[in-house]
Amino acid sequence: MIRYFSLLAVLALGGCGDGRVDVMFECASPGGEYVATAYRVATGQRPNQRQLRLNVRPRLLPFDADMYSFAFRYGDDVILQWQDARHLQVVYPQHAQILRQERVLFGTSQTYSSTDSLMIDYRERPSTHGYFMVETRCRPPSGG
Repeated sequence: MIRYFSLLAVLALGGCGDGRVDVMFECASPGGEYVATAYRVATGQRPNQRQLRLNVRPRLLPFDADMYSFAFRYGDDVILQWQDARHLQVVYPQHAQILRQERVLFGTSQTYSSTDSLMIDYRERPSTHGYFMVETRCRPPSGG
């Protein structure tokens, strides 16, 4: 009986890990210095096993899926709009479960600088089953 239970535990935990990463889109800041990447991480098929995350990094650094400043479950879409070179607005589905939400990044998701910061504003918006009915998810600054 103990061996059977141990085998079941190993099989159940064997599927755990970082999961599958699917990049949805990238959105460059107005000057092109930074890139915001929206991506999904799935450790299974159930809604509670999927997350949508946001990584913000300098354009010259490679994407690192383990470094993120925003994450949520129960929503599959996001809209990004850079307000200016250092200020990003993130719109997410209204009924999402927020897992991480950093409003100020000192440096970026992948770097740290106590003298260099990026601001992120978050807004929730009604959606259709976790999706927005829009064509553009990376929007230019409203003044441009």
